[in-house]
Amino acid sequence: MAEEKLDYWYDAQIRRISQQVTRIFSNFSYAIGYSEKGEYILRKKLRFFQRKRCVNDFASAQLIGVLFKTDNYNDFQKVKEFLHYLRTYETKIIALCYIDTKKIPDYYLLVKGFNFFTRKSLNIFYIPQHKLVSDFIDQPFDILLDLSMDNCFPIKYISILSKAKFKIGLRQLKYEHEYDLMIDLKKKNISELIENIKMYIPIFAGKYSSEV
Repeated sequence: MAEEKLDYWYDAQIRRISQQVTRIFSNFSYAIGYSEKGEYILRKKLRFFQRKRCVNDFASAQLIGVLFKTDNYNDFQKVKEFLHYLRTYETKIIALCYIDTKKIPDYYLLVKGFNFFTRKSLNIFYIPQHKLVSDFIDQPFDILLDLSMDNCFPIKYISILSKAKFKIGLRQLKYEHEYDLMIDLKKKNISELIENIKMYIPIFAGKYSSEV
């Protein structure tokens, strides 16, 4: 009798786990499907998209945009320190941060100098629908720094449609024609990306000082 109860319990646990796994993969497929539709919409927009391209460095830039997704507070602190570095050039900085939750955690709200949007701002195609986002896209940044470490579609949507003159981000073959400078990293973390941006922008700007 005890063995039958144990077998029944094991069967119930296996069914429960199986249902959970099925639900996870179903949600994942749902997300991928709708982000693919978002990608299709993005590509249609790109057919009519135009922007002026011009290489700038931190010293010559009047307006810099910083775009990133934060998954933890440590990475957020790295970006905060980077913004402090950029402000030493007496340049105006606009920072836009995506948080992949429905609500902005309180500790982010205490930090000044950042704009935030969340999952609640995305439509069913994972396209961000928020005034902060549309304003950011329309800004004629001299430099746009995309600090995202993965293929986050809401971030890529903003970055690709941005009217920035000089776009920099982590190398991704899928989007290499949409950026002006893409950086390869052996260790993919935000600290390495920031340090490489600091190193390569002056070199790149020195070599290509005219419009591209």
